[in-house]
Amino acid sequence: FTTAGDVTSTTGNVTVTGNYLGGVDTVGAITLDAGTTINAGSGTITMAAPEDITLTGLSTTNTTTSAVSITSTAGKLIDAGDAATDIVANGVGARTTLSAVTGIGTAGAIDTQIANLVATNSGTAGNIEINETDALVIRNAAQTNAGTSTGNIDITAAGAVTVEATGTGGTGVTIDGLAASAGSITLAATGTGNSLSVAHSVTSKAGAITLRGGDNVSFTTAGDVTSTTGNVTVTGNYLGGVD
Repeated sequence: FTTAGDVTSTTGNVTVTGNYLGGVDTVGAITLDAGTTINAGSGTITMAAPEDITLTGLSTTNTTTSAVSITSTAGKLIDAGDAATDIVANGVGARTTLSAVTGIGTAGAIDTQIANLVATNSGTAGNIEINETDALVIRNAAQTNAGTSTGNIDITAAGAVTVEATGTGGTGVTIDGLAASAGSITLAATGTGNSLSVAHSVTSKAGAITLRGGDNVSFTTAGDVTSTTGNVTVTGNYLGGVD
């Protein structure tokens, strides 16, 4: 998509597929140039390709668990630049699901204004990097490779952040795999009045865990934090302020 190749729907779903119907190869990328927009109105946005997907300007007012789904089955999700927020899906109940193999937020964090996040990276390398403009509920964020991986998870919001509880479907923030997996986890709710609430497990292996709240950092009984050998740092009133 060039900057002139905008896609707009009032109520219909928007689906973009690379390598449609498949084939003997795994060739197929989706690329949105900086400044391009895909506005689905109240419809859902679904993007899938075997190779890299470069994102910018996706928006929907849809309030379902299928509001936005972006999947690269062999590549990464790339930030196209800062001309616009990459994903806007902030209606109550809207879920954004991001899945890749070699990273989410390559060339810069994925800039979001979303309500609920699922983000998984299945390869041995590649970070998950999300920059949220307001409050965010993290349903699941995970480096899922069963071997030794190096990918980090870094989710920062300019609003309150909640690691969603099991009772409403949360599955935690985890670095899976072997004990030598070096990926770190950073969760931050920045700014005065914004707190981090941990209502599900946060687990790393050899990597550090850093938890930051602009005001408070709170943990429920299910909000266990575990690292095999990495340091754990928890900071309230992160970056300070007048309060």
